[in-house]
Amino acid sequence: MVSVGGFASRLEDRLEGNLKEYARIISKEVARLEEILKDILGFVKEVRIVKKTVPLNEVAEDVIELLSAEFAERGNTLVRKLDASGLDITIDPNRIKEALLNVVSNANQATDGGTITVSTSAEDRGVVVEVSDTGCGIRDEDLHRIFDPFFTTRPTGTGLGLAIAKRIVEEHDGKISATSRYPAGGSTFRIFLPIKEG
Repeated sequence: MVSVGGFASRLEDRLEGNLKEYARIISKEVARLEEILKDILGFVKEVRIVKKTVPLNEVAEDVIELLSAEFAERGNTLVRKLDASGLDITIDPNRIKEALLNVVSNANQATDGGTITVSTSAEDRGVVVEVSDTGCGIRDEDLHRIFDPFFTTRPTGTGLGLAIAKRIVEEHDGKISATSRYPAGGSTFRIFLPIKEG
């Protein structure tokens, strides 16, 4: 895939007219297929969890920063409601960041010219991250399937983003759930991560 994409990009620089456009389409489709393969590999491969104690808010802020350009592209406003304590927790920060990226990106893709709210809070024996949007909402008949591998309502999606997020949260003995207000609009995803004692 890398070779095909690389040569297509080189051809795009050298060609004119329709041929240049064909090379551009090849490059674009290769990039799309690489994303699909990345999702599939992320879902099927075994990953070793490397835990350390970090402020959950820092992980959330990293995700928000990574997606800031995508929020702007869709005309969405990001609202932070992060617990003032920082919420130190022992997790694999890279894995939890991947899960949050999938959830927040999903909320952004479901919303146009609306608001995405990311909040963190302490809860009995754990911490919670909530991601709410003012998007189109999720139909009742789809809500129980959204964490199933390969289930998607978008024509370009792989249906693996939320399934991967669920797997990562469960690797940390946590829980992820979703509620929606269809057809009024808006959805909320809630991730609970326990704090281990002793």
